[in-house]
Amino acid sequence: MITKRRDVATLQEIRHYIEDSFTKDIPIAFVCKEFGFNRTKLQEGFNQLFGASVHVFITQLRMEKARTMLKETDESVKLIGIECGYKTLSSFTRVFTKMNGLSPTQYRGLGDNKEILSGKIDGSGN
Repeated sequence: MITKRRDVATLQEIRHYIEDSFTKDIPIAFVCKEFGFNRTKLQEGFNQLFGASVHVFITQLRMEKARTMLKETDESVKLIGIECGYKTLSSFTRVFTKMNGLSPTQYRGLGDNKEILSGKIDGSGN
């Protein structure tokens, strides 16, 4: 349980750091060291305050950016994956498909019909 205001403020700083850096590799050990939290305190506090683990939060940000890029650009799926922080096309495609129920190529192919899947495409993967 987070009881210190200082911890809440630090967790909010960590969230802002992640929002600014989610397209890069963000090792948990680095975040812990940089912000003075141990791994357990970071994971439990972040989950309690923001309702998601650090990993899930990063993935949600990456998927939101990927969906936007797939809708609004003609960049290749591989380049979009890289720009969203994935090192390989296969890892990007696997995560995208799991979270959205469609591959990136299928998602892009829907065009303006993406609203039909609004219940599926909310980052929950459900």
